[in-house]
Amino acid sequence: MTNLSIQAPIQPSELDPYRPAALADPYPVYARLREQGPVVFVPGRDIWLVPGYTEVVKVLRSHDDFVSGDGVTYAAATLRTERYPLIESDPPDHNRIRRSLQPAFMKDPIEALRPEIEAAAARIAAEVAGLGEFDAVQVVAQPMPDRAMQLLTGLTPPSRQTLAEWSDAVSRAEEPAGTPHHFELLTEALNWLVAEGIAAMPAHCLGRLIMSDGGTDGRLDPEGPERLMTLASIWMAGIDSTGALLGNAIDAFIEHPDQWELLRSRPDLIPNAVDELLRYEAPFRVFYRHTRAEVDLGGVTIPAGASVGVLYGSANRDPRQFPEPDRLDITRENARTHVAFGTGLHLCLGQPLARLEAAAMLTELTTRVERFERAGEPVRDPSQTVRKFAALPVRMIPAKGAA
Repeated sequence: MTNLSIQAPIQPSELDPYRPAALADPYPVYARLREQGPVVFVPGRDIWLVPGYTEVVKVLRSHDDFVSGDGVTYAAATLRTERYPLIESDPPDHNRIRRSLQPAFMKDPIEALRPEIEAAAARIAAEVAGLGEFDAVQVVAQPMPDRAMQLLTGLTPPSRQTLAEWSDAVSRAEEPAGTPHHFELLTEALNWLVAEGIAAMPAHCLGRLIMSDGGTDGRLDPEGPERLMTLASIWMAGIDSTGALLGNAIDAFIEHPDQWELLRSRPDLIPNAVDELLRYEAPFRVFYRHTRAEVDLGGVTIPAGASVGVLYGSANRDPRQFPEPDRLDITRENARTHVAFGTGLHLCLGQPLARLEAAAMLTELTTRVERFERAGEPVRDPSQTVRKFAALPVRMIPAKGAA
């Protein structure tokens, strides 16, 4: 691999995105990775990292060369006996599974959820207005997706905190710092689904459609765990990702009060602001693909059997795609070209619901909150896959005339 000219030698460990300093502030590391070329091999991890926007899009759309069926996490040799059918599959199986679910995420079904989603956002925002100081993770980032996924799937978890822990374990179980405890949490979640969750679902919900009908066309396999794992992945993925988006959004507006002021004066910018927030702080740092044969990417030969890390957060800060990428700009014209939801075959199925949740929450907050301020030191979550907060102490200054 030919590296670009740089002023000082870089040690491989400096390019490791899993170092504590890199997890806390990944963007300087992403910038250095992009300087090294279209693909960077990190020998201590035995991974090939793709940091640039153009190359990330190419990998995600080249499903024949970069497969998902061998796993999409750091620990490809998973301890799980079963896969998550939507994200850990390739055509033709992926097409069959996706088509059986896609109609449930089209415009009309998602719009049918809007009244309840907006009502939930109004309740949360009213609670925020009454508290003054609060932890935005506990008060905003967790309850909104919890309610949304309950409406979508029909599943009512034992508690909000339990669901947050289960959802967190989905990605953390197969990170470099994953522990047996994370696998125990996953087992606990699946056991609860089988023993209690599925039986308590209402008659008409996505959960019933998956488990009883095999999707909208009945093609989900009734034998084995495919239906269960499909439901589990939709349910838990919708918690962690949207929760991260909401927490990151509030933090971003604390750091950029001018953008919050602009949003309050221009509510028509809310849809674009959601995309810019997703670009600015992508909830998922990285997903993996694997090669089964040699692949050339940007002039770099990636060998067969390689684990290829696609850096969403880096692609979304690539200045070749996004001018002044480290600046939050809710008027950014190409904000929607971000890859926070992926692209290609594995474009996030639930992204219409995530957009609805975020837009509803911002709409309610902009009418009640003049500005957010820090009420303590924020604490980043230790997840090595999802960029989110464990705690985000916030002080809310109420808008004049807000109810």
